[in-house]
Amino acid sequence: MLRSVLNMFTGRPTLCVFDLTTRCNSRCSMCSIWKRREKEMTFDEIDRVFSDLRRFGIHTIFLQGGEPLVRKDVYEVIKTLDKKGFRTVVLTNGILLNEKALERLDNLNSSGRISVTVSLDTLDRKKYLKIRGVDKLDTVMKNIKLLSGYPGLRGGVHATITSINYMELEDIHNLVSKLGLEFTFNTYNDIKNYASSSDRNLHLGRKMDAAIKEMEKLKKKMPLIYRPFIDDNIRYLRGENIGQCDAFENSFRVTSEGMLSPCLEFPPVYDLKKHDINRNWKEWKDKMQCAIRRCYTRTPCFYGCTRGTGSVKKRPTFAFLGMMHTIK
Repeated sequence: MLRSVLNMFTGRPTLCVFDLTTRCNSRCSMCSIWKRREKEMTFDEIDRVFSDLRRFGIHTIFLQGGEPLVRKDVYEVIKTLDKKGFRTVVLTNGILLNEKALERLDNLNSSGRISVTVSLDTLDRKKYLKIRGVDKLDTVMKNIKLLSGYPGLRGGVHATITSINYMELEDIHNLVSKLGLEFTFNTYNDIKNYASSSDRNLHLGRKMDAAIKEMEKLKKKMPLIYRPFIDDNIRYLRGENIGQCDAFENSFRVTSEGMLSPCLEFPPVYDLKKHDINRNWKEWKDKMQCAIRRCYTRTPCFYGCTRGTGSVKKRPTFAFLGMMHTIK
């Protein structure tokens, strides 16, 4: 734990975004991960790689895909991550998050470090089909309500804001809040298209000012710790300078194949199955700095994993709150 706290203030990541699989049961128009078929690490390889990452000081794992729940040994993976002391956030589209899945997750969560976040962009069935590519809104809504019955999993809902759904921000928030769940959001990105996918129908375009108004209105209802991220999200939409991103500074990504990448939109560069991050980190970071700086100055994007921690850390009061959250 001390290593994680030190990482927060020494330019070493504490957050790892892990693509457990690229397989998915949705066909989201804003995502390209499901279009690829990458190899997956074996359970033993995951165990070894994440032992190294824990010694390195990673505190939180965003366990995603694809759709993580399509992998048969997902619960064994979550169990071993929890045993190593990680805070594990399962990011899911919610289609497979039924009563049986929630019971298994809840039974694994004796430490209180496992949580679940469901992607939900709209409350309209036709819009859901347009954005997510499958007609599964009723199933997802049912499972979100089931999730609200498991407070130990500290459930949440996350929305990607586009031209199709920006007017629903407050409605989704109100529904989620009534269920006792947390609500988060960020805007649609399609800058690099390594993990994202370009869809003109999703661009805010002329609706940007109206979307910003909705975000500013909702910000007043959001938890204090999340407001700096919203502020920077708005600044990003307005084209303002938001400084360096969190890639290789506060966070990085591990692909399903066990390759290390600075972020979702950066091709993987180092094989963690063959190399221990604890021995190679300084060399790797030094080599990547120019490429990362060039990326975020020429093609800025705005994801929670690459901007969230930085948004908090550069504001002293919120940085203290963030440190207290890490210590937990």
